[in-house]
Amino acid sequence: MSDLSPVERLAKLRTLKDWLAWQLRDTERKITDLEAQVRAVTGYITEQERRAGSPVGVTIHAADCAKIQVAAAILDATKAQYALVKDDGFHHPCEHCRPDRALGITKE
Repeated sequence: MSDLSPVERLAKLRTLKDWLAWQLRDTERKITDLEAQVRAVTGYITEQERRAGSPVGVTIHAADCAKIQVAAAILDATKAQYALVKDDGFHHPCEHCRPDRALGITKE
């Protein structure tokens, strides 16, 4: 059993609640700041896909794509276009942001 009275336990829980609310606000602010930094990146982002721990392909995104989960590298337009055209079996465009269209790549 607790040695604290109900009034003391309530005060401690309210203090904990306030601290957790501050932590949540601080975390949300940090996420917003990092999202702004990611949007400020220009170019294209690669994201490696894995199945059973082995690489199975690379998705290429526009830098401001909301679907990026784990960015691996930043490419300029020339390198992104080369990757999508030269090795389209391994590198493929994101279905959400469609960098291939922005790069003028069309599939026959």
